[in-house]
Amino acid sequence: MKHDDSATDTHDLHGLEPDNLLAFLAMLGLLRAIETARPVWAPRINWTGVPPKARLQLATVTTRDDLLRATDEGIRALGPAFAFEQQDLTFTAEEYRELFASANSQTERVRVLAALGSDGALKRDSVSIEPTPLCVLFGQGHQHFLSRLGAVTARDASDGLEELARALFEEWQYADTGDSFRWDPIEDRRYAHQAGDPSVGTNKLGTVAGANRLAAIGFAEITTAPTQRGLVTLGVSGRRGECEVCWPIPSVPTRLVGYLALLEHPHLSQPDKAPLLKAYGVTAVARARRYQVGKFFNFERARLQVL
Repeated sequence: MKHDDSATDTHDLHGLEPDNLLAFLAMLGLLRAIETARPVWAPRINWTGVPPKARLQLATVTTRDDLLRATDEGIRALGPAFAFEQQDLTFTAEEYRELFASANSQTERVRVLAALGSDGALKRDSVSIEPTPLCVLFGQGHQHFLSRLGAVTARDASDGLEELARALFEEWQYADTGDSFRWDPIEDRRYAHQAGDPSVGTNKLGTVAGANRLAAIGFAEITTAPTQRGLVTLGVSGRRGECEVCWPIPSVPTRLVGYLALLEHPHLSQPDKAPLLKAYGVTAVARARRYQVGKFFNFERARLQVL
């Protein structure tokens, strides 16, 4: 690795854009991975400037290489909880109850299951569980959500640290190979918008492998819960069909638990009340619409409401 090895307690995350859902989930995954591998580092992230840029702050002075190694270690420790025998999120309520029962006291496994859905919230067929709205892969084009979760978190590429470095510290070039989750707005590649057939190899877009690896870990923090109205999801406004994913852009250094508390705040999804979040150091709120084009679902680039 050829990174700057000077020790620091702050790291500018040039790769993370404030209006990209994939980047936000990757940011949550970064905080989770560091907290898992190096809890004493007490990682926090804030956003400053116009447009907002992310900065990671640690309680311990460390080098970029040490940061990447710790992040990779955290992902590997959490990865086994994301492995499933089934390819898609199409469980019956009974099957899902059995999964929870088999998890016993495995905290990370339970966290992943709670992010995917609940046996207490069923689809209109009253048989299958209602999946999290962050799941937009159900086998279309041979894209399988659970298979990708397991594969991405278990990714053991020889250049894994370099992939993480490119995702965190460089503008994304989409030059990697590997699976993605359609969380990045650039993944909406319609035939009418392309110079060539997007399904042809030479016209296919690559991925940002490190970002997807981190985002898979971050996804597990977006928990769901059953209600009388159906499944509700942290940070998501609306149900089924077209909904919005909302997330905060705080200017004060914020830990993972702080981001999750802000995601739970009722004012986050209400533009008229969102300015009240300034009391918590939030300077903007991002809102990304989920929408459908043909058989594929996508997330648009978020609109930023500056507070």
